Amino acid sequence: MNIRPLHQMNVRVSQQVSRLLLLCILCAVVHIHYNLFAQNTTTTGAQAASQFLPSIADTTLDIDDVRLAYKDKGRGQILLCLHAEGHSSKDFQSLYAGLPLDKFRIISIDFPEHGKSSRSNRAVSATYLRGLVQKFLEKLNLKNVVIIGNSIGGATAIKLAADNANVKGLALSNPTGLDAHGMFTAATLDGMIHFFTRGVQGESGFQQDFTTYYNDVLPSKEADARRAEICASASQIAPVLVSTWTSFKQKEEDLRPLIGKITCPVLFAWCMKDKYMQFERNLPAMQEFQEYQLVKYENLGHTPYVEQPEVFIGDVLKFLESL
Repeated sequence: MNIRPLHQMNVRVSQQVSRLLLLCILCAVVHIHYNLFAQNTTTTGAQAASQFLPSIADTTLDIDDVRLAYKDKGRGQILLCLHAEGHSSKDFQSLYAGLPLDKFRIISIDFPEHGKSSRSNRAVSATYLRGLVQKFLEKLNLKNVVIIGNSIGGATAIKLAADNANVKGLALSNPTGLDAHGMFTAATLDGMIHFFTRGVQGESGFQQDFTTYYNDVLPSKEADARRAEICASASQIAPVLVSTWTSFKQKEEDLRPLIGKITCPVLFAWCMKDKYMQFERNLPAMQEFQEYQLVKYENLGHTPYVEQPEVFIGDVLKFLESL
């Protein structure tokens, strides 16, 4: 038997196997690194977009017992942005990024006990915020403003427009105060007040339940980053959530008697998956406004410029062009 050729053949086979193993290892390494890269770069739309959102410096203004923080950038038509309870001016980053700042001056406020604003000695309600924002407008000599408001920010906007000729238009997303009051509303409010009180009391399990709740409030993938920030502050914002939701039970927070006083155009940008400001319960009040437009977002929960900013910006631009 000729041993030498067999040995050489074994060597060649061994070399080919080694090369094959090395190739497999290299492929595995490339695959792992690709997956890690994909995980880091193919994040949610909100997380990816947040890398390119502008960083707007905060300014402060002392009004009564509050140091009010706000962001102010751009020139042109003034857009005053009023956020939802438990949120902050950070909700409006997409507007600073998506609207032309040579045409619009965007001012977004942190309500007391929200964002970077200080606490107030008064309970936070739309009635209180209306007076505070009116003083803000007067101090900065802001006129002919268009107000973009969400939830309690939308309610505050309606109160301002009811007796303020300097409000040129309203773009409202799921504002409080238009729902037909009754047993359903009362039961919902009591349930939410009890829920947020658990956070004030430091009850175990509240953080997890709050996260589950906010998966419904901001359900879209684009809102992942903002939702995570709000959920991380659940215990800190629980007291002001108790305050604001308690205020919704007060008679003066029912905005329906004010509708006849609103003469400026109104855009309702409604998130249809909202379980608390339900479209069907609010539609009768919306239809009482003298001049209104309605756009519906079927898959959004509460805050369209956070959940689907590009679509909201397109809708609000059409509204602004019509003013």
